[in-house]
Amino acid sequence: MSLKELVSTSNMADIALIKSLLDAEGIPYIAQGEGFHAVRPLIQPVRFLVPEEEVDRARPLIENLHLSVVPLADLDEDEDNADDLP
Repeated sequence: MSLKELVSTSNMADIALIKSLLDAEGIPYIAQGEGFHAVRPLIQPVRFLVPEEEVDRARPLIENLHLSVVPLADLDEDEDNADDLP
């Protein structure tokens, strides 16, 4: 079985949401790095891997989500610039 990366994130709320969406649709996935992420969350994001044949079904579930990915350089910015973040 060939796996493809669907999305990666370091935000715990995003991780829970993505897992919930994939589970609800019965799409199998691996949340690579999830165990390590709990200990050191800013080192490496959790990568969601899905079977290649499920990518077309999984991608629409997350493509319109506004994931809370904040680059480390932006952590010290004031809240007035929050709308400029991806």
